Amino acid sequence: MVLTKRKVVAVAAAVAVLAVGGIAFAAMNGGAPKSEATGGRPPGPGGGGRGPGGPGGAGGPPTQVAAIEASARTFNVKIEALGTLEPRERVVLTANAADRVTGVYFEDGQRVAQGKVLMTLVNEEESAQLESARATEANAKLVYERNQRLAQNDAIAQLELERTKSAYDAAVANVGAIQARLRDRVLTAPFSGVLGFRQVSTGAYVSPGQPVANLIDDSQMRLEFGVPSIYVSDLKAGLGISATTKDIIGRTFTGTLTSVDNAIDPTTLAVKVRATLPNQDGALRAGTSMTVTLSSAPRTALSVPEIAIIAEGSKTFVYVVDRTRQPNVVAKTEVVLGTRERGTVEVVSGIKSGDMIVTDGVLKLRPGGAVRIMGATPAGEGGVAKIASGDTPSDTTGLRQ
Repeated sequence: MVLTKRKVVAVAAAVAVLAVGGIAFAAMNGGAPKSEATGGRPPGPGGGGRGPGGPGGAGGPPTQVAAIEASARTFNVKIEALGTLEPRERVVLTANAADRVTGVYFEDGQRVAQGKVLMTLVNEEESAQLESARATEANAKLVYERNQRLAQNDAIAQLELERTKSAYDAAVANVGAIQARLRDRVLTAPFSGVLGFRQVSTGAYVSPGQPVANLIDDSQMRLEFGVPSIYVSDLKAGLGISATTKDIIGRTFTGTLTSVDNAIDPTTLAVKVRATLPNQDGALRAGTSMTVTLSSAPRTALSVPEIAIIAEGSKTFVYVVDRTRQPNVVAKTEVVLGTRERGTVEVVSGIKSGDMIVTDGVLKLRPGGAVRIMGATPAGEGGVAKIASGDTPSDTTGLRQ
């Protein structure tokens, strides 16, 4: 028991010594210990100046930023896209009747004129039927004309005249039907163009709908491509285009925009456009991939520096300065962008002309944070106007949420 009490006394003495030493150390350093993170002040709501109570946050000291007024400028819209060539017309020529081929009158890849006979089928039976039908037609015509004369003199009944007229009309119709069947046995080119590979031979038996060859009209080529929907207002029929392809090095083809589709693809947010390219020398071929360039008339639109844009997923934002409040504060505003040109981007919607847009320091800001504008360029001036902290510009701009 005596030894235990001695230990307790020793421990108590050691604690006392440590306490005295701590008080002395504090006195030597000017009192209570200071917070290194807060510079001697208790941490505020901003967590040491990094949250809402710190720079860039609501309630903290103003963050120094550079800003510029949104203003209108002229954009020379130049659109580039990829497209694939298609012929002006394309058709798969097929047999129209079931019978044996008596003649094929074209070769692979041959250029043909409209109306050229390409293939014939056996037609002996139809030819004989046509001769018989024509004879019947001629006889029916004679009987009908004779009865017309007799009817004028009331020599025959009106009913007999009508019967002979019906017989004549039927004979005429029969001749036409046989002629149509004969035409089905002769395949001709529906338009001028270039044929593909021949798929039939003389002596072969064909069925209705069986392919004979492909025919394309390549005198003009059709080019289809997609254009972002923000350019729809710039797309007009008659707008000139230029196109190049890696398949033909060193040559640029020119054409004309002919039509714009009536709907925008909700997935790609693009609208389909169709143009035509002359192809008199046949250099362009269907299926060729083309790089298309088209330029619309210059237009004036609202713009801001590209460095002011904040991208978050598929959305874009800018920080707009509210100069009506002291200190100035910023609002994060969503914008819709258009054309980009030499470090400047068109703003389709979200802000208005004269809004003060933060261009430098955006990564330090939070919505509602106080700012101090160190450099602001009013619209239409090339220099930089210095705005000191606490100064209020004469032209005030409201926030756009």
